[in-house]
Amino acid sequence: MNLQETAGQAEFRQQVRRWIDEEVPPHLKGLRQGIVQGPGLTQEELTPLTQALAKQGWLAPEMPKERGGGGFDFMQAVIFREECSRAGLPRRYVMGLEMLAPILLEYGTEEQKKRFLEPTIRGEIQWAQGYSEPGAGSDLASLAMRAEVTDDGFILNGQKIWTSGAHHANWIFCLVRTDPKPARKQQGISFLLADMKSPGITVRPIVTIEGFSHFCEVFFENVKVPKDQLVGELDKGWKVAKALLGHERFGHPTADPFVMFRAIEDVKKAARGALQGEGTVWDDPALRRRVAALEMDAADLQATRARYLTRIQEGEAPGPEAMIFKLFGAELIQRIVELHQEVVGPEGVSWGPEPFGTETGEVAVHAVNIRAATLRGGTSEVHRNIVAQRILGLPD
Repeated sequence: MNLQETAGQAEFRQQVRRWIDEEVPPHLKGLRQGIVQGPGLTQEELTPLTQALAKQGWLAPEMPKERGGGGFDFMQAVIFREECSRAGLPRRYVMGLEMLAPILLEYGTEEQKKRFLEPTIRGEIQWAQGYSEPGAGSDLASLAMRAEVTDDGFILNGQKIWTSGAHHANWIFCLVRTDPKPARKQQGISFLLADMKSPGITVRPIVTIEGFSHFCEVFFENVKVPKDQLVGELDKGWKVAKALLGHERFGHPTADPFVMFRAIEDVKKAARGALQGEGTVWDDPALRRRVAALEMDAADLQATRARYLTRIQEGEAPGPEAMIFKLFGAELIQRIVELHQEVVGPEGVSWGPEPFGTETGEVAVHAVNIRAATLRGGTSEVHRNIVAQRILGLPD
């Protein structure tokens, strides 16, 4: 494992830090984001960051320059995300860029790339991910949404659920079943792009315990999709789906060690400010040992990530090892937030900024939201099975 950056990578990291120091407004730094699902910042509030990125040519850092992107290689993209996370910049998660765009580059036709990539980079197209269904969440291959193949395309019938941002999206990428009787359930699945304005699509937002509508149900009734909106081969969409999930799981906030370190610093700050006896909660050596254990786990996550990145730099393709980061990180962030709530005591069940302030008021919101970290993007149980079978080679 190589923990040392090349001279070029070190210089690029300094370039990113200078850009953050000089171009990003101070009020958009040091934010406590990455854990709360919530509504996040509005597009208007994100405008100064978007403008700074556009000025630098980094709106889509991983996209090729000829497609309107920044032309970053894999390691530059990792360094960029690390420095943004370290500085506490708002996470500008654009599903179309971080998940779909790499898939279009690899599997899309030239016409699909021309039609969708640059408008997505410019923010003219907002995407939703149509994967999970009421009977197919972590066991995604059990999906039942049908796509009848016609001479000029497909007719979709079925339902998707937990579809992030579907009520704001104008396009959706979907996994659908084009072969109703496959030999294996992973077969007979296709990857389609659908216009959300198509007749027959109904979106129903889901209000979560936080009071926000981040997720939606999406219903499809005889929705027509042209055949040129099939990505990859007919009935072979499972390969495309797995490639997309690899991008999602490695880039997820719960796979980011810097998110962990910032959350641990929040715990330490709260402990130093919480009175206990004649001192503070931080004076308790047992608590400090628990914090140190969390810091070691975050450091382990960072080192394992470095080993993975070293292999990719040496020419290996990203593999199922990406599962480990989301699996370990999701459970680690839950433990961090649980300790944070324990440190602030009864105040940790307050909801909102009153009467104990914004940081304390967010703890309860974090605590209820983070319960879903081990469910969304595939449950921990499913991830463990995949790690056991595909990485460790254990028998079924």
